[in-house]
Amino acid sequence: MVSLDMADANRLMAELQQTAGELQRELRALATASEQLTAVTVKDEKGSVTLTLAANGAVESLTLDEDWRDEIGEESLGLAVSSCYQDALGQRAGQWMKAYSESPDHEGGAPMPAPEPVELGDPSSTWGLEGREQLREMYAAADAEQADFLAHRAQRARQARDGVNSSKTISVTREGDTITAVKLDERWVRNTNDGVIEKEIVRALNNVMAMAARERENKYEGFPAIEQLTKIAHNPHELMRRMGAIR
Repeated sequence: MVSLDMADANRLMAELQQTAGELQRELRALATASEQLTAVTVKDEKGSVTLTLAANGAVESLTLDEDWRDEIGEESLGLAVSSCYQDALGQRAGQWMKAYSESPDHEGGAPMPAPEPVELGDPSSTWGLEGREQLREMYAAADAEQADFLAHRAQRARQARDGVNSSKTISVTREGDTITAVKLDERWVRNTNDGVIEKEIVRALNNVMAMAARERENKYEGFPAIEQLTKIAHNPHELMRRMGAIR
């Protein structure tokens, strides 16, 4: 039989609140760093391609120099765009890390409010026993999904997938959250004006990265037990209530 008095319950809640506070400070530091990001503009070695990433990471613009066909040629445009994109991502990551390391939240930030008093539960009661049994069942179900979930996430991170524009003249290859290649139909490039090429490349890049964002949002899709357990684990009050420690 589990014995837990009011002091024990409140002490445990205080410890959980402290851990939650530390996590919230980290989240604030991440948010602060993200708010400080600015647009990043890069050019290829010959100055033929200029690519700008907006503060939110989307491709804001792509500009082709008027002499780009002579400087790099139609066949090398995709490679130049891909290289510019990777360079811009690297600079953006450096900018973000600098802002994160300098965030005032790492110095403690605003103090967390004291945890609210809780009503003591009875872990030995029928509802307390049932709650813990439900948690055990949820954990067992999540544990059964874990191997497949980790393999699924690893496969997603390595998998190369292509996205194309509406006319299928641009193919963008993505591995996880990273664009690794941009391929263009040379005949289309040769017979299309620069303004259209620029807009279509920007659209294709952003469409593919939007796919990556949707995958992040739905990362637990197909793994309901892990998703349910994760939600409970992020809520100290709900976890304690299900354990029967508090009401």
